Amino acid sequence: MDHVKNFYQMILKSSHPITMSLHLLGKSAPIVLYLAGSLFMSFTAQFIAVLLLLAGDFYVTKNITGRKLVQLRWWYDSVNSEEGPLSFESYKQFAPGPPINPIDSKLFWISLYVAPALWIVFGIMCLLQAKFLYLILIGMAVCLTGWNAHGFRNCDKWDPSANNSESGTWLQMPNMASFENLGRLARIQNLFRSN
Repeated sequence: MDHVKNFYQMILKSSHPITMSLHLLGKSAPIVLYLAGSLFMSFTAQFIAVLLLLAGDFYVTKNITGRKLVQLRWWYDSVNSEEGPLSFESYKQFAPGPPINPIDSKLFWISLYVAPALWIVFGIMCLLQAKFLYLILIGMAVCLTGWNAHGFRNCDKWDPSANNSESGTWLQMPNMASFENLGRLARIQNLFRSN
């Protein structure tokens, strides 16, 4: 019981306790629903609910809690390919800026790295138990949480004074086709429709 009280006190010492609580809830809710959801939900409902929670966590971490807690933000930019597919915003650009609370930083980074590690452990357990349908969900969870961790890791290492945003990284997303190609495909498809 003392651990819970100490953790609660640590959250209260955060500069943004509500944002920190939202961040930790976003990381833990999909894991809890994955572990306990099969007790009261069908596989399909559990799959969809966990996937929606993971997508929500990905968005909130990338755009809200990362900005508030560690003053970092990243996004995928396929147009700006000469600098790399990832673009960054960092507290380093706007020095001296407001200080980052060490509690916020510590809990943010620990939860950011622990989430994909836990999903990998769940994946290994599913392989050993031959639950192959759950592996699809776990694969998506590892991709979403791992890609977020990768983006924030690169954003933290990024030097705004250098003009290369992602030199020497181990993983890059491929450049995606633009929406113009979808429009061209739709025009071609209209040629084959009968009037």
